[in-house]
Amino acid sequence: MPSELQAAVDDLYRVFGRYQLVEGVEYCDHCVDPEQVEALHRTPLRHVTAEQLGPLLFKSTTTWGDQRYLNHFMPRLLELVANGEMNDWSYHIYLPPRLAGLWRSGSDDERRVMSDFAWAWWRKTTSTWPSVCEPWEVLDTIAECGQNVSPYLAAWPVHVGKPAARQLAVLVSDLLVSSQQDNGFWREVNDWLSGPIPADVLAAEVSATADPDIARQLSDAFEHLTLWRQSQPATTTR
Repeated sequence: MPSELQAAVDDLYRVFGRYQLVEGVEYCDHCVDPEQVEALHRTPLRHVTAEQLGPLLFKSTTTWGDQRYLNHFMPRLLELVANGEMNDWSYHIYLPPRLAGLWRSGSDDERRVMSDFAWAWWRKTTSTWPSVCEPWEVLDTIAECGQNVSPYLAAWPVHVGKPAARQLAVLVSDLLVSSQQDNGFWREVNDWLSGPIPADVLAAEVSATADPDIARQLSDAFEHLTLWRQSQPATTTR
């Protein structure tokens, strides 16, 4: 794990360490296997697996524990998300509602460490090829937590280079197969993709790379982005 992301994860463990494990946690014994609960409680927090936290993520605050109970596991949960180990557990659907409340009403240090984690996760994703998470997944998770994604998109030029350009090509590809919605998240993404930076990043790396496969990936994304921009209403194009 890159040092920036590791430092952000370590801060999560430090701040959320205030939430001690509740041994007598309430849960629906028709919905939750008591052995699952016991096994989870027996495992040291930093060794808890995605297979142990996945069921808790689905059922937390409804049929298994409450927000404070989940907060005890939050550092490990986010660490597994950043490592790509929660990808099979639809974390981008179930995690944001749990995080959104913390981002709204958590303490100042809780909000700070979550923001630091989100930024480190984003920078790792956009500067690494291949990455364990796709840019679209990271952005969507952040947006579903009630946060604006424009600052994250605006930071993309910091990572100009082949990994960042290839991740941008993935983002463009995901855009083409996604169902757009008229909400703040989509408007932020549309505005950024309609600006000059994405096309400039792709074009620069197409010219710079000597690898024909990478050049083809970036060139295809540039062409798709150009066609997509032409299809957008004039008001969204800068």
